[in-house]
Amino acid sequence: MESNERYNYYKRLHPEWSEEQIWTAVSIDMQTANTIKKGGEDVDINDENVIRSILKSAQKWLEEVLPAIYRKVADFFKRAYEWIKQGIQNILEWLLGRIDDDPFI
Repeated sequence: MESNERYNYYKRLHPEWSEEQIWTAVSIDMQTANTIKKGGEDVDINDENVIRSILKSAQKWLEEVLPAIYRKVADFFKRAYEWIKQGIQNILEWLLGRIDDDPFI
């Protein structure tokens, strides 16, 4: 399963992360890949609408596939939408960094 490979990648990259942090990163990573695959070369990964779409898809995936994990990280997604409003450059890289720093996950 593709998500297990991504899970293992993040587990090796961040051995100190909780299960919730790893699965949040996996969901964002998977939905970013899906968005780019669907959009081709025309996808601007720094476009606010693209980022919002990725986050909504990641949130939905977690909610459907790993509801227990989602319940623990739902507030992360609420905060993430606020961070987007702040106009953060390279938001996806920053969000993955926030997973590491977020005391609520």
